[in-house]
Amino acid sequence: MEKGDQIVEFFELENMVTNEMNQSKKELINDSGTFVTYHIFDSADIVIRQYYLKYTQNYALHYVFEEIEYVELSFFFGKHIVRDVINGIPNMYLPFHCYLTYLSTGSIADVIFEKDAIYEHLDIYLPLEFFNEWSQHDETIIEFTTAIKNDQTCRLIKDIKVTQELLVLLNEIKTCSYKGIAKEVYIKGKVLEVISVLLHEKEEGRVECSKSQLGVKLTIEDELVLSNIKDFIDHNYREFYTTEELSKLFFINEYKLKRGFKHLYNFGLFEYAQHRRMNIAIKKLEEAHHTIAEIAFDLGYSSSVTFSKAFKKHFGYSPKRFHLTKYD
Repeated sequence: MEKGDQIVEFFELENMVTNEMNQSKKELINDSGTFVTYHIFDSADIVIRQYYLKYTQNYALHYVFEEIEYVELSFFFGKHIVRDVINGIPNMYLPFHCYLTYLSTGSIADVIFEKDAIYEHLDIYLPLEFFNEWSQHDETIIEFTTAIKNDQTCRLIKDIKVTQELLVLLNEIKTCSYKGIAKEVYIKGKVLEVISVLLHEKEEGRVECSKSQLGVKLTIEDELVLSNIKDFIDHNYREFYTTEELSKLFFINEYKLKRGFKHLYNFGLFEYAQHRRMNIAIKKLEEAHHTIAEIAFDLGYSSSVTFSKAFKKHFGYSPKRFHLTKYD
């Protein structure tokens, strides 16, 4: 068996489910790296796993999903951005964000891993019919359940930050000491709490976006100007421009600038600029040869303290914590 096939087999869900509940950890070590799986919970309909991966070389792991019997709720905790290509479409998964996905039968995925990077994520596998109970009450859930019935790849949750509330719930799941049916009832209740928090966060984001679009009427010329502003922010991420300054630079009124940008890109102006800076910060931290002070200076912050506060607000953990683990 080739090493790639060995790794794929190790992570296949059916190969991890076990009735030996004392076997809470599985480990695979080969020339490609070290792979660890923690069995958090097993039941007939919900399975929970936590994974740690570290490759000894840059690696692209190839998966073919022959038969899908679950939807996957993934929480990414490692400091590295995870990238993959699913059915030809590239995707990016941010640290301390979560995603809920269904992959159609026969889906092909290539997951890209970087040498010596440590990847950590927790996955909750839910039955395909899990959301059917609520499919008549919410448009996005109707779309999601319909896509599953039609065996179409779809995503219900994307790029939602892992909040303190979610961290507490996940920790309660991982540390549950109950046995038997009591544990099953407890874990399933906590999973429902997690789902409710995520749906609330998703709805809050949708309502906020909807509010920002009220009264916006954009011409083709307006959209071109806003696209130019987005490109300008991308290339000038070291500068902290005000709405007034951008409005004057691009000859667009401030109201249309703020509302129109949110309408087109689902980010406020400063939210987008901050998102851009934080993505660059993560990449520089991953390179492991920049100090926090150097990164702060390069991103235009007045001090490393100011940068650290912005980083922690964005990701939920400090750049120092990220940086200190670079040699793990």
